[in-house]
Amino acid sequence: MAKKEIVHPWQQIEEQAFHAFREWPLWLVLRKRELAAQQSDSRATARPGTAAGAGQPTERPEGN
Repeated sequence: MAKKEIVHPWQQIEEQAFHAFREWPLWLVLRKRELAAQQSDSRATARPGTAAGAGQPTERPEGN
């Protein structure tokens, strides 16, 4: 008669942690690509003069 293999919850957590640790560098590369794509998309869709501070006066006209 074959014995049933008992898998404890901590063993499942340990296995998940092992796989997460092994996959972390790949996840970082994918995330970096995703952020770079978002940046390039936002630059392409931005209109001239709408960048932060572009064309905005540095002083308030009122109160001088």
